[in-house]
Amino acid sequence: MFAALVYAVVNLVSMQVQIAQKSSEYEELSARLETLRTENEQLERYSNNEYRMDYIEEIARDELDYSYPDEKIYYFVPSN
Repeated sequence: MFAALVYAVVNLVSMQVQIAQKSSEYEELSARLETLRTENEQLERYSNNEYRMDYIEEIARDELDYSYPDEKIYYFVPSN
């Protein structure tokens, strides 16, 4: 009888640990899903011909550090 009780308690604790792990995993996946949905919405918006040039310009500015010939870019560096 005592062995069955110990087995039930150990099994219950093990299940609680698994539930906590899966809950944490679920929260991480939910956050990732929301990020992917946001990116997908942005890409859908840019896939429209009207916004294609805006998308190209955004990539050129953000990832390639391009600018217009007469444009000055200022970078703000916070002081310590």
